[in-house]
Amino acid sequence: MNELQRIWLDAYRGYLKAASYTGELCPSDYTAAGEHADAVLNSLMKAGEVACN
Repeated sequence: MNELQRIWLDAYRGYLKAASYTGELCPSDYTAAGEHADAVLNSLMKAGEVACN
């Protein structure tokens, strides 16, 4: 797994943990988690914190 994939997956998992501490999630939680992870990665790339190789 490369660095970008790891960052995306960490953001995705973190969102899901925050969305439901009991582990009960609805389908929209997974969609929102993906959108959040995309936004985190895009922000880091725009800020120059990670390189897209």
